[in-house]
Amino acid sequence: MGFAQKITSVLIGLLVIVGLLLGFFGYRMTYAQVEQSVGIETVGCANITTGLVDPKDIEALAQGDRSGLTELEKRLNWTVAHKPLFKEAFLMSLDGKILAADENLQKRGYRAGDSFYFSPQDRDMIMTMKHSVYTKVYDYDGAKLLSGYGPIYRSHDPNQEIIGLMVINFDASIIGERTWDIIALPFAVGGVVFLAAVAFIYFFIHRMIRPLETLSGQVDRVAQGDLTVKPLLLSSRDEVGKLTRGFGEMIVSLRRLISEVNDMSMQVASSSQELSASAEQTGRAGEQTVDITQKLAEGAETQLRNLEANSEALREMSGTIARIASRAENVAQAARQSSEASRQGRESIRLGSGQMETMELKIVQLSSLIQGLGDNSKEVQSILDIMTEITAETNLLALNASIEAARAGEHGSGFAVVAASVRKLAERSADSARQIAALIEHIVNQIEATGRAMDETVLEVRRGAELVRSAGHSFADVGNSAEFTAQAITDVSGNVQALSDSSQRLVHSLEDIVKFANQTAENAQNMSAASEEQLAAMQEIDALASFLSSLSEKLQGLIDRFKVV
Repeated sequence: MGFAQKITSVLIGLLVIVGLLLGFFGYRMTYAQVEQSVGIETVGCANITTGLVDPKDIEALAQGDRSGLTELEKRLNWTVAHKPLFKEAFLMSLDGKILAADENLQKRGYRAGDSFYFSPQDRDMIMTMKHSVYTKVYDYDGAKLLSGYGPIYRSHDPNQEIIGLMVINFDASIIGERTWDIIALPFAVGGVVFLAAVAFIYFFIHRMIRPLETLSGQVDRVAQGDLTVKPLLLSSRDEVGKLTRGFGEMIVSLRRLISEVNDMSMQVASSSQELSASAEQTGRAGEQTVDITQKLAEGAETQLRNLEANSEALREMSGTIARIASRAENVAQAARQSSEASRQGRESIRLGSGQMETMELKIVQLSSLIQGLGDNSKEVQSILDIMTEITAETNLLALNASIEAARAGEHGSGFAVVAASVRKLAERSADSARQIAALIEHIVNQIEATGRAMDETVLEVRRGAELVRSAGHSFADVGNSAEFTAQAITDVSGNVQALSDSSQRLVHSLEDIVKFANQTAENAQNMSAASEEQLAAMQEIDALASFLSSLSEKLQGLIDRFKVV
């Protein structure tokens, strides 16, 4: 799998996960709101229909008198017929016994005196709070239901005891259908947006990665020695554009370097061959000269015995000075290499400083985005404040409605129950708004903390950039010191070479003294020593020429791996 496909897959996976989470929580919240709306509606209907029932009939049914049962069942049937949204309606005692059932409940096999679902929690709530409640969705006798309980007070007086309940059953399977009806369009729009986002991400990433894929192919060709690749011509100023332009410049420089090294290698090979031929001829002549001088030196050996010690000491000193000169040249070469490494280090520090400045710019942009998110959260908090005020006004209106219903007396009792339900719903909405406001405030605090952390990160990045620049100055000082050291060592090498020349002149002076002592022996000894040294030098030159020729052949073989035209 390519780099672009990996990035695309990761982003699409994240979008799918976020979409599934949003869909799941959206469905759950919508379902809860629909369930709450249905519960309020069933409770409101139950409270209203309690006005159709005479509490005395309820007390008679509870005592076993069923003379008014048929009339009550007709009223229940009328309620469901005029409100087909509800599944069933029936009267129930506080111990869960059916007092009167409509025809829908009777079709399911229930009659007066049968037991029906009535949870202890709902019974305790009704008995304690003395107001209507609705259940959660539950399964009972093969049906999925939501029930609303409207309490029936003795003489319709809320201050007296509850003698029975008006129960309205709602088919809870409709809640799911309503929920899907509500969220179908948002889900469809979200799906279209998701597909559009996937298409945009796919084409954007592939367009962004395409130059890198081309550059990767060129890198493979260069790795195989092909330097004839044409550089990419990108005008973008981002990191990809800088990378392609830098790679093109590297190819041009490398092609020029390989061409120059190839030319120099051919020149070195030619020169080494000529040097080897000359050294071979000189070596043969040196061998003949050595034979002659050895014969001459045999006669003068006795005369030169006392001068050999001094001559040998001077030769050792001259050789030592020559080795010192060679070592000084090696040290000078190492110093020049150190100076070049220091120059490369300064260039790396310069590039690192540029990357640190780019990082600082990106972090500042991210800090601005976090600040904008905090401002948006504060706007959401302002909207929640408005919702809280609306909820308070709703609560006040419900309280006024309750007062007006109380003034109306018995005729406004049903309306008073509805007003009480609206007030409680407003109080619950106010509690929810306060909880959401607390969450928003916590989010704003977290965003502000994140902003402060981003500010600290910006400071740290700036400190890092300053350290990089300080390191660049240090590298510059090191480079200057290395250049000064290389120059000093070069001067020392020149002085040592001058000393070597002086030692050679001293040897010649000693040879002149020996010449005055015995001209013949001196000439023979000097000729023998010079011939031996010349022969050794020619042998060394011949070996060096052979080694240089071998190196040039290896270098030519390495250069042949590169294709520059």
